[in-house]
Amino acid sequence: MLFVDKPAHPRLRAAMQHAFRPARIEAMRGQVRDVVDGLIDDIERDLPGTTSFDFIQRFAMPLPSRVMSRFLGLRVTDEGRFLAWSQQLATFLGSVAPTMDETLAAHASLVAMSDEIDRCIREKDLDEDGLIAGLATAEADGLVEGRAELLAQCAMLLFAGHETTRHLLGTAVYWLLGERGRWQALQEPVLLGSAVRELLRWDSPVQYTGRRANCDFQLFGADIRRGDLVLPLIGAANRDPARYDGADHLVLDRKLGMPLSFGTGPHVCIGAGLMMMEAECALGALVRRWPQLALAEADPPWIEAPLYRGLKSLQLRR
Repeated sequence: MLFVDKPAHPRLRAAMQHAFRPARIEAMRGQVRDVVDGLIDDIERDLPGTTSFDFIQRFAMPLPSRVMSRFLGLRVTDEGRFLAWSQQLATFLGSVAPTMDETLAAHASLVAMSDEIDRCIREKDLDEDGLIAGLATAEADGLVEGRAELLAQCAMLLFAGHETTRHLLGTAVYWLLGERGRWQALQEPVLLGSAVRELLRWDSPVQYTGRRANCDFQLFGADIRRGDLVLPLIGAANRDPARYDGADHLVLDRKLGMPLSFGTGPHVCIGAGLMMMEAECALGALVRRWPQLALAEADPPWIEAPLYRGLKSLQLRR
């Protein structure tokens, strides 16, 4: 769905939109809270309070993987395999010039992920209210044209939902803990929604996107021709001083709508509501249960792919 336009794009989006309706996302909030609390419980059980831990590995990576598996309706998943497949795809898509090894690894991961989802469909090893079961029905009705098209949407969601959410969680916690007052401010649950939107604006998990021009036009003196590839820089747009007062300041109660982190127009991210709900549940629980959480390192390592903005690891201490 990411890489097609009319007429395929609106058809595929219609087949998936029902699963992403706001009421269904909100109905999942209790399940997401359970996953969040379970991850926090695991960290508390495994590590004394004085021991630092890698927030990315222990929390930011497994949370979106488990939530997306439930959203899709996968009853049993090998979390390690799905995370490895997702990482190989992220390396390929995030590279300006992927190597042959990276390309082959991403291809193998995509095939393996698709084979596993196909097995679940054939063996009916799925929850009936999950997205995959809904897409299987859409395939039978002709709205999704064939199994390959169905599997492509599932693989896209598993990958995209995992990568972007884990980067948001990591950078959000990093910036919130960088100034103690920010972390304490989130003790007020009413602030969570605007805080997540502001953190998305401040440090977007996806830094640019791609669009094809559908007509000739001029942009700041540059001639753009129909069919040209244009790369809008989301990270720069989200810091536009003409749009945001104090654009280079993190303001958790900023009132100015959604940033461009999810894109806009027909290709706006279909999973935006799910991602924001996950982030709200995660940050709310972390602040409530670990009010004294602190950075255990001043300069954590950042990933190097220009497409994504996120941390390789983040050492924290409770």
